Amino acid sequence: MRVAVIGVGRMGSRHADNFAKGAVPGAQLGAVCDIDPEVRAKAERKWRVNAYADFRDLIDSGDAEAVVVATPHYSHVEICKYALEHGLHTLVEKPIAVTAKDAAELISAADKHRDAIFAIMYNQRTNPLYAQAKRLVESGRLGKIIRADFTVTDWYRSQYYYDMNGWRASWSGEGGGTLINQCVHQLDLLQWILGMPQDVACKCRTVGRNITTENDVTALFGYGDFDCSFRASTHELPGVNRLEIAGTKGLLTVTRGMLTAKLLRMDESEINARSRRDYGNKEDKKYRTVRKFYGIGNYLCDAFYGQQCRVLRAFVAAAEKRDPDLLVARGEEGMGALSLINAMNMSAWTGAREAIPVDADAYAAALAEKIEQERAQSPKQ
Repeated sequence: MRVAVIGVGRMGSRHADNFAKGAVPGAQLGAVCDIDPEVRAKAERKWRVNAYADFRDLIDSGDAEAVVVATPHYSHVEICKYALEHGLHTLVEKPIAVTAKDAAELISAADKHRDAIFAIMYNQRTNPLYAQAKRLVESGRLGKIIRADFTVTDWYRSQYYYDMNGWRASWSGEGGGTLINQCVHQLDLLQWILGMPQDVACKCRTVGRNITTENDVTALFGYGDFDCSFRASTHELPGVNRLEIAGTKGLLTVTRGMLTAKLLRMDESEINARSRRDYGNKEDKKYRTVRKFYGIGNYLCDAFYGQQCRVLRAFVAAAEKRDPDLLVARGEEGMGALSLINAMNMSAWTGAREAIPVDADAYAAALAEKIEQERAQSPKQ
């Protein structure tokens, strides 16, 4: 299968490399597309494939049967719609769109062209530790969930990073900052493992960087029976990456390299009912510890090909067999994290707790106002 990469910047070039060097079985790099003439010239020399300036010309050329879209966020909907309407299997980098309103438009278009596979790049779902956490929650091994906390402050980004491309960390170019760029992965994991929350209260700040969007986030998601705190930043060093989920039958913790689950023999309600001591019966509180490591094989694969390569392989397999069940994440699953991001931004702007999903039209209007304010200030010159 010939696969083209549209947008060969920082991430798109990695995808193109993986196709070109045969890291994705059953696929080869068919063409690339980028609006930058220097990037196109470099791509033609490096990969010896046709390089297009316009994604329409590439899609119409017949050089590819599938595309990977790795362009700035606002262009995702237009490019993906065109590719799907022309029968090309389509994998879009996260996020699916900037607003839930635009995402719904793309998902509707994809639904009309089910002959083409539609996927999203949620590579964190390939992490076996998060997959195990999901199984433990869904199996009921943790009992009824009573608390969750997710802290992600180890994705450091310097001012140089933001200055690399004018669209980064801007409302007009990226549609946001840390939330829509980095946190989209963790927010996807949150709703993938725990389901969608009902509402959110969120505070966003800009710390130590000359950008107009947030790089520091604190939020509290309401799930009815429990709350989930979420903290993220890209200015902290050395930072931490830790997911913790507590239930009535145990506690699980996921860090960068290991999952630890402490599983009680009985539910806390039973322990409480049986207790004849102020701190509970010692025997009743015993638990079994289960550990799972990320593994040297996964680390080596990530070092050579990147975690994203697993998503590319699943995408090609799904396209070849016309079976979306083989995907790591279907395209429409991009709506979950995006809905959280839209509601979190709205809460930060209004200072109020917001329902999830937030009103799509209201959010689009509020974002448009943010863009106008940003353009009036013009801090990036």
